[in-house]
Amino acid sequence: MKGLVSIYLDVFRFLAAMGVFLAHAHSFPNSSGALPDIYVRHQCVVVFFVISGYVIAASATRPGRTLANYGADRLARLYSVVIPALLLTYCLDAIGSMLCPAVYSYISPQWQPVRLLVNMFYCQQIWFLCVNPSSNTPFWSLGYEFWYYVLFGVWFFVGPKWKKSLLLLAVSLFIGPKILLLLPAWAIGAIAFRATQGYRCSYRSSLVLFVATGLVMAAALYFADQPGLSNSNVGKAPWFYSANFLADNVFAVIVALHFFCCGLLSKHLASNLEPYWIVKTIRWMSGHTFSLYVYHLPILLFIRSIGNYNPEDPWEDLVAIVITLLIIVGLSKITEEKYPAIRIPLRRWMENLARRFEGSAVETDARLAPRPIPAGTKPERN
Repeated sequence: MKGLVSIYLDVFRFLAAMGVFLAHAHSFPNSSGALPDIYVRHQCVVVFFVISGYVIAASATRPGRTLANYGADRLARLYSVVIPALLLTYCLDAIGSMLCPAVYSYISPQWQPVRLLVNMFYCQQIWFLCVNPSSNTPFWSLGYEFWYYVLFGVWFFVGPKWKKSLLLLAVSLFIGPKILLLLPAWAIGAIAFRATQGYRCSYRSSLVLFVATGLVMAAALYFADQPGLSNSNVGKAPWFYSANFLADNVFAVIVALHFFCCGLLSKHLASNLEPYWIVKTIRWMSGHTFSLYVYHLPILLFIRSIGNYNPEDPWEDLVAIVITLLIIVGLSKITEEKYPAIRIPLRRWMENLARRFEGSAVETDARLAPRPIPAGTKPERN
């Protein structure tokens, strides 16, 4: 994607990641609350889901897209950061808990290697499980996101309807109802992209709709802590992060409508905005959002465990935040930015695997096909 809508999504991606980061900086154990209270942390993750659906739908429509290269791109994108983040979490938590056990008192020390493996294969939220990898609670959303990728890939790329239906049913039965409850929040982003491609209105109408839906979204965030909208039950059994799925899905519809209107507006504006320095800055910041999301909490806790600073002093809190951000940028350069280097060989491997599978399927069909009867030979009767 290019133009205004692409840049706008990058802005929201960065703001959502920063919202989660600052909320954790305010609320993690032994924090005094010197920072402003950010109560829309969960809504920030809902915004991530909508953006993900929008971007994945746009990516899937590119020429030459297949299930093999789609899967390779998603796996490379995830594992370029997921594996380093899990290893970093395990190491920092192990050291930090020895230096300052009070900071890590809320973390169960049992089965941590198993927890890491469960999260590595995105099974941390299936059915009624809620398995966090030690201190890194933001990993819960990856246990949703990965399966949304799988469901979309099956729906978009698998050909025969019977095969598609069976695969969708099998995946749904495996992951359980909890993940499916927030699927509309992801799917509405994909629907918003598809709707944008087939609809057009005047510049004035699209501008009015863009502003109006933006105000509605801002109002939804402002009143997010009101009864019926509050996510105070999020994280509690049995639904854990899907506990407030009705309000979350309604909020996702509002966000998707705003992005839809942004797509309409972008059709009337210049498409080549890349040369502008502000656009380059936005691209650079959004390029670190995945790292910011999955690295920040174990680093914050580790700095708290070794820093021995006064949590009631906002300036010392600010120093911890700046140090964390600098560390994340450095980690991003050796992990998230290396995503293309992982994607290329993984694409090649998965495409070769797909060709072999298709070839074996063709050979099987040929063997099972009825053989032609030679001319002049009477067919046998049973």
